[in-house]
Amino acid sequence: MHVDFDSFFCAVSLKSHPDYKDKPAAVAHSSGPGSEIASCNYPARTFGIKNGMWMKRALELCPNIKVLPYDFPAYEDASRLFYESIMSIGGVVQSVSVDEALIDATEIIYSACGSQGVGIDEGSIWREQQKAEEIALELRKSIKGKTACDVSVGIGGNILQAKVALRRAKPAGQFQLRPEDVLHVVGELTVEKLPGVSYSIGGKLEDLGVKFVKDIRNISRERLASALGPKTGDKLADYARGIDRTQVGEQPPRKSVSAEVSWGIRFISQQEADEFVYNLCKELEKRLLNEQLRGKHLTVKIMRRSLDAPLDPAKHLGHGKCDTFNKSITFGVATHSCETIGKEAVSILRAFKFSPGDLRGLGVQMTKLEPINKAGTGHGGHDEGSQRTLSFGRFAVPVSAKKARRAEPIDEIDSPRKPKKQDAVSGIGADPIADDDSPTPRKPKSHAAMALSRAHQEDVKAHTPLNVSGTQFIIPSNPDAAVMAELPSDIRNRLVGQQQRQNRPDIPSMQRQDEPAPARGLLPTQIDGEVFDALPDDVKAEVLAAYARAPEQPQSPRREPQHGPPPRRQATPTKRGGMRGASSRAQRRRDARVGVVQTRFKSAHEGAAAAIEEIEELDPEFLAELPEDVRREVVADHRRRRMALRSRLDAPGRRRQVPDANAPLAGGQRRIQFPAPPRKVGFAGSGVTSTPEIKDMMDAWHSETQDEGPHAGDVAVLGKYMARVVKDERDLEKAVALIKWLELVVEQDGKPGPGQASWREAVKQVRQAVQTAVTERGLGALDMS
Repeated sequence: MHVDFDSFFCAVSLKSHPDYKDKPAAVAHSSGPGSEIASCNYPARTFGIKNGMWMKRALELCPNIKVLPYDFPAYEDASRLFYESIMSIGGVVQSVSVDEALIDATEIIYSACGSQGVGIDEGSIWREQQKAEEIALELRKSIKGKTACDVSVGIGGNILQAKVALRRAKPAGQFQLRPEDVLHVVGELTVEKLPGVSYSIGGKLEDLGVKFVKDIRNISRERLASALGPKTGDKLADYARGIDRTQVGEQPPRKSVSAEVSWGIRFISQQEADEFVYNLCKELEKRLLNEQLRGKHLTVKIMRRSLDAPLDPAKHLGHGKCDTFNKSITFGVATHSCETIGKEAVSILRAFKFSPGDLRGLGVQMTKLEPINKAGTGHGGHDEGSQRTLSFGRFAVPVSAKKARRAEPIDEIDSPRKPKKQDAVSGIGADPIADDDSPTPRKPKSHAAMALSRAHQEDVKAHTPLNVSGTQFIIPSNPDAAVMAELPSDIRNRLVGQQQRQNRPDIPSMQRQDEPAPARGLLPTQIDGEVFDALPDDVKAEVLAAYARAPEQPQSPRREPQHGPPPRRQATPTKRGGMRGASSRAQRRRDARVGVVQTRFKSAHEGAAAAIEEIEELDPEFLAELPEDVRREVVADHRRRRMALRSRLDAPGRRRQVPDANAPLAGGQRRIQFPAPPRKVGFAGSGVTSTPEIKDMMDAWHSETQDEGPHAGDVAVLGKYMARVVKDERDLEKAVALIKWLELVVEQDGKPGPGQASWREAVKQVRQAVQTAVTERGLGALDMS
């Protein structure tokens, strides 16, 4: 059963004015033309008056309509008595609103008629239908006696049939939709009268050739699903056959939570609009917490005043005619935080770049909701996390492992990949996850090379020359020839190479032996000072000589390390030794970061020759793609660098001279500087500056208001803009073109009457505004004929 009051607010208010019960009456906050009708009785509806209509239009349809004030205490009392009568029947009750409810009386009817609801006994269905009629009649009498107001009752086999039956029961009656009449009654309805069918769905059905509900039966479910979606398509297919699977009392999960304001929106600055959006997001957070929900999909709704709408609509501080814009964003994790939501909402609002004065409505909506998980709050008690925290037990070290650690007397160097084994003094193992929570002092971390140098400071063997022969054994300098002949070929070749390197003259040192070691402050930045102090003096000299020959390249401290594949072609026109050169350079960079340097054991002549060969290799493909002038400059620079390496002189490169703007020109020439062109003026703060777009706006403006004429405020706005075009933009041709276009539209597209006369007066005012602006510029009268 579907029970509903007949014009609830108006019927309750008429109890205080019984003389107007059978006369047209309506409930509104005032009788002014800007008031809206909240509820009207059925005598008023015969004149065409509807709920939500403006009072101005209602007075035109029925001048004698009685306007009743609101009486909220009486509404509360009537609603309470209404539900008392419904609850007295029994059954399952679902509240729809303060004056409307759904009742499932199936069990009551079955018990009264002695049927089980399975199969059809002799006369059982007729007894059930008769019992439903009796319950509806008793309910109407009970509510009438308590509230002195009429209700209507619709009876059907499901919620859809009961709603359809209620429309036939109004006013002050009851109607039962019997099974044999379901297809006929439902099929004659238009699709917009079905529950849940909006204007957009009706338009899609109209594209499929559907106007009445019976037309849906001729379309397959697959086609409906492709046009409307699987859920909506299946639901409409069932509705067309009178099937509704929704149960009374079944509360579907909430799909959205929103907060929207479309009245009283008048902003002066962007800061006010941003602050309002933040407050709206706070209200949304409050509603989400009230429902114990959070969402992942945010939709921001923006209502902007239409270009052809007046600044002040008919309703005071109402939104008037608007263009609606929607934009959505999806969060990675569901949230209800007003800070997170507000930040994204303000960004969306600013992205549209609307003028704050044109905003008429704002709303935020959160969808893809999920409940707040109170149980999985984690350690900090926060409910934002969506992952569970696993509580592992404390790691227990085996007894054998502890004994093994205590038996090791060697103190190892601290390494990031290896836990510390033992404290050498106490002999107690220090495990990373220890049973004792007392803090253990740690040794200061140092580089491995530094630790080795400190460990071997008193070792005489640490000062022996480095072995660079490529083997772990010290090979004698004068091996026996017979022994050499018996050795394998690879070892023999290695010995011969060692002898050749030993016979080469040493590189002259860049520093005399009698000079003191250089100060730490003069070291290159790539060398670790502590490691450098631990090196022998001869190795220090070679390191300094190597860095003196290679000038240090400046490196920006803000540059982040690049992760990813190397570029296919370098920006320099020379090749750098291929893959082997790249790997060696990468190794040198890694060594420089940790303070390890590589000594050079090649002669100075070999190093210079290798550098020259490295520069000589130019990429022909790279040169071929360069322009002719750039290619010549690259080749000249390449030759200069080769000569500089050969002569050890770095000749300064040529620099392009930038001409001085203030320098005098040759031949007595003069330089002329033109002033910057005047900026374009946007139309009414919308950012539209081009003449064709403004013409389109004026054409649309005239089309909307050609019958009643333009609004005086809009004419003033157009006059101010035309004056700015003359004074700020200094474009007289544009001003004349726009005035001629407006005059052409008014004369050719206008209809004779008061509207056209108002438009002609508007054109005259705009002309006068332009002439005034021309006079203020000190110019003569402008010819606009």
